Amino acid sequence: MRLAGAGAGTAAGAAAGAEVKESDADSDAGYSGSEILKLTKPLEILVVSDATGATAEAVVRSTLVQFGRASARVRRFPFTRSVDQLRTIFDDVDPGEAIVVFTFVSRELSESVVDLGRQRGLVVLDLLGPLMNIFSDALQSMPSRTPGAFRGQSEDMFKVIEAIHFTRRHDDGQGLESFDEADLIILGVSRTGKTPTSIFLSCRKLKVANVPIINEVPLPEEVRLATAPKVGFTMDLDRQIQVRTERAGRMGTRIPGYSDRSHIMREIDYCSRIYRSITGIRIVDVTNRSIEETSDWITHHVL
Repeated sequence: MRLAGAGAGTAAGAAAGAEVKESDADSDAGYSGSEILKLTKPLEILVVSDATGATAEAVVRSTLVQFGRASARVRRFPFTRSVDQLRTIFDDVDPGEAIVVFTFVSRELSESVVDLGRQRGLVVLDLLGPLMNIFSDALQSMPSRTPGAFRGQSEDMFKVIEAIHFTRRHDDGQGLESFDEADLIILGVSRTGKTPTSIFLSCRKLKVANVPIINEVPLPEEVRLATAPKVGFTMDLDRQIQVRTERAGRMGTRIPGYSDRSHIMREIDYCSRIYRSITGIRIVDVTNRSIEETSDWITHHVL
């Protein structure tokens, strides 16, 4: 894979030198102001593509998962098909402050993004070009270099990828600001299977958000205002106690009240009150249902 920028260009070397001098000048105070800022700012990752960029973003996010809760901001720029568009994207990035991952079938755009990256001291990574070169040699054939050709053949796959990404970003009450983009919202107390059911449904191209119902914690207004169909999960009390007790045992820790009968009863009672306050919500008992069965019920009775 082709890299340009911090590890390969002189601009990054100069920037690194400037940082060393600034640190030396401020050595009595420890980190300099700019170094502290770099430690606290999220890593900026730009995904640039002449098609949707969904596959490249999937690769980036799959890699980021290996770094736990490391702070990173991923921005995708799809259907970038001119050098002017590239310049506009790069003009919005501080020199030396981002990693650019791109997938272009156009040789001109590939060369342009590398050149622009070098000029601004950025690390630039070509995901597609090296693989096309290897395949070209092995197959004794030239690539068509048609942007979005794979998408045309695999539209469904891209929809699945986008749905999975949305669902992961809206797990456990996250991403409230974009709940209005969901195809479905699942609610329920802890350990009722909200997350695995959401992921299963996302593989059917559905953008699913799920929200935990926590005792005496008000339901976010964004959930009430969202127009997506809503489904509430319920589970038998004894089954709830069993599931939570087993989970606490696997974790090797004791969470006060987590698997206590009276605590769970209060949670279930509060959850029922929340459900009654939501107009149009459908309720499903998941006690004896598998994830697949619950998903089928939702597909046929809610969507």
